[in-house]
Amino acid sequence: MRRDKVGALVILALSIVYGAMAFNIPEAPGVEGAGVTPSSLPIALSATGIVASLLILVLPAPRRIDRDDEDESSFSDAFKGLDWRCAAFLFLLMVGYGLTLKPLGFLISTILFLWGGFWTMGERRIKLMLLVSIGVTVGFWFILTQLLRIYLEPGVLHFLGMD
Repeated sequence: MRRDKVGALVILALSIVYGAMAFNIPEAPGVEGAGVTPSSLPIALSATGIVASLLILVLPAPRRIDRDDEDESSFSDAFKGLDWRCAAFLFLLMVGYGLTLKPLGFLISTILFLWGGFWTMGERRIKLMLLVSIGVTVGFWFILTQLLRIYLEPGVLHFLGMD
């Protein structure tokens, strides 16, 4: 089984679980009839992941001319040669992000998560990492809080009067 098909199976499973959990997100009072609710984005992300992974599984894989062996022969062969250390560290970053989201708040924990992810993936240009981490986080925060009126945890910024 090819690596792209194995990856698609993993993304499909995660998207289904994420979508099931998204339907259990409680709605804030007063948004019952609104078009955009706190569960709208997670449901859309889950649906996108499901559709994309199903397309990867169903559509034929592109032919690779530069390789002698077209497909890996077994499921376990698809996992050989992967950077498990990087994957484990990214997993730990995600767990840390989930644990720090409430105490540190969305802005700080997301900036730290993105910065750590860039570092893990091999980026070493500090200015670029900070610029992209801060820019993406503040832009996403603005869209969610100011345009869509979705509450995001302020964390320590609340105590500093900056929420």
